[in-house]
Amino acid sequence: MRRLFIAVFLLTTVAGGELLSQQVGQELANPLVPAQRRPRVYVGPVVGYNRALHSSGFQSVAGDVLCPTFETGSGNGFYAGGSFEYLLGSPTASRSSIIVKALYDYMPAYYEVPGDQLPSLGPDGSVVNSTVRHVSEIKYTTVSLEGLYKLNLFDSYFGVVVGPTVGLVLSADREQRMELVEPLNAVFDPALVGPDVEYINNGRAIITNRDDLPEKNGIRVGIKAGIQYELPIGRLLFVPHMFYNYGITEVSPTDNLRINALQMGVDLRFAL
Repeated sequence: MRRLFIAVFLLTTVAGGELLSQQVGQELANPLVPAQRRPRVYVGPVVGYNRALHSSGFQSVAGDVLCPTFETGSGNGFYAGGSFEYLLGSPTASRSSIIVKALYDYMPAYYEVPGDQLPSLGPDGSVVNSTVRHVSEIKYTTVSLEGLYKLNLFDSYFGVVVGPTVGLVLSADREQRMELVEPLNAVFDPALVGPDVEYINNGRAIITNRDDLPEKNGIRVGIKAGIQYELPIGRLLFVPHMFYNYGITEVSPTDNLRINALQMGVDLRFAL
């Protein structure tokens, strides 16, 4: 998935560069068309893909020394919102700007660690030895405000971008499960795990925990750094970009949870 997005980013950049050179050549070839003053302010929507990367240290069943610890998880999410860009210096010669973005971020993760061999029930009710795995899923959402500094390099439309991001945490839901891997026709034995446990997937999985992350931070502070390429189309800028979003604050100190993300997307910036 990451290779696909990188390939799309590179192809878009190359194609946009060719389009830009053709457009510039046409403008220079017609001296009757006067040069327009470059706008200073751009606004528009932002959309993109999050590859969320979680690092943590919580157990499948809290307090049970025999249960494994979830250390790393990842998942596919997205972000969407709007941006405001203000060019620094003279607009016609500007190579730098301040970009402010307001975004909704969804950064989920899926964890999986192998478990032990446990007795379960076969289709005829006999006890069989089964392989289990421990699974955890976290759904993490924020509304973020970002302040980024952009610098275009080599008198080109290629730029580097860096700056802080501060997010208000909307949700941090977690579900933990124990699932049977094999045999495929076995189910959990209520005599072993208890009758009051929540069974799902026709008895092949049980919910071991479902909660909001304990002692979670209400604010996520991070730093973003990455690259972008501006493709002018009239008074519109089409801007593919790639960022690494590093979380400075812990999401949950209790679970030693920190969330980072590899982000790839597009800005559409309209000149004002």
